[in-house]
Amino acid sequence: MFRKIKYFLSFKIIIFIIILSILLILYINENIIVNDLIYIDEIIKSENINEISKYDKENQINKKCYINLDNSNLKIIHFILTRFMIDMQIYKNRDLIYEDEFISNGIRVMKKYLFPSLENQSCKNFTWILLLGDKANKTYIESLLPLNHSFDSKFIYKKDLKNYLKSITKDYNVLITTRIDYDDAIYYDAVNDVRKIINIEMPIMVHGYNRGVSYYEINGKFYDFYNTWKNEGVMSVFASLIINLKKVNDTYTILDTGCHYEIRKNILNRYKNFGINKMNYEPAVFDNGDPKFIYVRQKYSGSFKNIIPKSNPRNFDLNKFYGK
Repeated sequence: MFRKIKYFLSFKIIIFIIILSILLILYINENIIVNDLIYIDEIIKSENINEISKYDKENQINKKCYINLDNSNLKIIHFILTRFMIDMQIYKNRDLIYEDEFISNGIRVMKKYLFPSLENQSCKNFTWILLLGDKANKTYIESLLPLNHSFDSKFIYKKDLKNYLKSITKDYNVLITTRIDYDDAIYYDAVNDVRKIINIEMPIMVHGYNRGVSYYEINGKFYDFYNTWKNEGVMSVFASLIINLKKVNDTYTILDTGCHYEIRKNILNRYKNFGINKMNYEPAVFDNGDPKFIYVRQKYSGSFKNIIPKSNPRNFDLNKFYGK
């Protein structure tokens, strides 16, 4: 008799534990779902009323990609272009003798400065393309630079870029192309900055930064970047061309606008080349705020002599720059 009672009580205890476990699991799941919805809701509320934030479930990462509500139905495609070994003769004229040394150093610099700044972008809806000169050994460079980043990336010969863009942009409304050199880094919200000026009424627009810092590897210090072009042109560091593919007759890129400090002037002078009858608006948007880019002065940078400025170095908050 006591044994039956003991078994009965044990059975009731097991049932009770099972029911309690089920209720606990349901409670936890409900809170996870509620918290997730609250989190997404807070993201949307925290943004400007004209902005939609995307919650990227695929990568389990919150990617806040700006979309103006007026442009919410637009299909946007963005390519970030980095030129590499386009014209080695330029570098040879600066006493660079060994091509392998230039390649290995360039890849080192990309990994150390450029890639972290792209990895830290708040919006990663872009494809980074390493543009190669005709004489570059693509297979060799690919072997030294595996594409294992959280953002999309490709190697393309410069001569093939136009055909590639034509083939991939057929179903898109807006094409953004951005140039950034291999020895540059850009701040964490740069991709969103470009997206914020998209205006479907404008055939072409340009975005660029005019304030940054130079980092000298030779002494490990930052200095203010002096803009000698007085805002007449757009800096090469993350200068972007936005084109409305429904109003422009070809897949032009930022590289088609000429030298970085002549971009605005060239667009104003050559807008008919883009199939535009009238240019009755200002196509260029300049960001003159806090320093938004880092230009790394290293052995093979444009300023080959790498002379340290006479001005005092400045404090530069890398954590803020990378959005941490």
